Amino acid sequence: MIKTVDLKKHFLIGRHQILHAVDGISLDIAENEILGLVGESGSGKSTFGKTLIGLHERTSGEAYYRGQPLPAKFTAADHSRYSTDLQMIFQDPYASLNPRMTVLDIIGEGLALKGIPRADIQQRVGFWLERVGLHPDHMSRYPHEFSGGQRQRIGIARAMIIEPKFVVCDEPISALDVSVQAQVVNLLQDLKQSLGLTLLFIAHDLSMVRYISDRMAVMYLGSLVESGPSDAVFFEPKHPYTQLLIASNPEADPAIERTKPTQHVIGEITSPVNLGPGCRFADRCPKVLAECHDVTPEAILIATDHQVACHLYAG
Repeated sequence: MIKTVDLKKHFLIGRHQILHAVDGISLDIAENEILGLVGESGSGKSTFGKTLIGLHERTSGEAYYRGQPLPAKFTAADHSRYSTDLQMIFQDPYASLNPRMTVLDIIGEGLALKGIPRADIQQRVGFWLERVGLHPDHMSRYPHEFSGGQRQRIGIARAMIIEPKFVVCDEPISALDVSVQAQVVNLLQDLKQSLGLTLLFIAHDLSMVRYISDRMAVMYLGSLVESGPSDAVFFEPKHPYTQLLIASNPEADPAIERTKPTQHVIGEITSPVNLGPGCRFADRCPKVLAECHDVTPEAILIATDHQVACHLYAG
């Protein structure tokens, strides 16, 4: 359903200063699949999702939806054309909701733009409020009357009410209580089955990503370092960064967590400004090779649908 080829998004932040937020991502997402995208803060996950659906203009590369190329810079007509198919659940539940609009107008805006009668919009908004764990009476309220978790659920309802085919979920559960997180994740899985939904699920919780995702992709400093089936990436990580990321995931059993050996990541995160060739993780990698600093590694298929971009597996 979704395909990107060497997608890049760079920001000019000063004279001769270019921030490489997304630096050559090639990725496929099959129809009715949930792809989990993980990586530490600042790796470019959210920027990739926003660039993919046209909220940021692409610097270079290609993006396709159902085999058709998506424009590098979306016009108002493009947004209108693709909005019923491509949607996004935003990370910040405070900045993503218009404080001057009621919940009814926020969630029902997409339906209103399609010309749906007001009475039908109210009925469908009430239905979706219940599906995300809120009450239909809440539709007359304003965003400031809700907690962060409740706002996030409003954002989920807004994206889902028009029944899109592909949704970028930018950390949709980060602002929710643990009990509600499970409800939302189960809701997304139900929607995947009932609506044939395809998701790009961006998150930091590796265990949750493994639980909900069919495949997992790992980003570091704008580049894709590893991708494959969720269980394969989680239990048999190949890239040194993925191995350290998985090792940092806490164990559910406190006794095991206390006895687990600690693996430290050496060095500081490389600045994403004016990046040169080489592996992005080279300055912090415990298994660094000489060529890692000068030669950008290519993605190598090491098992069925399991790819890693690392010189350790070249040749």
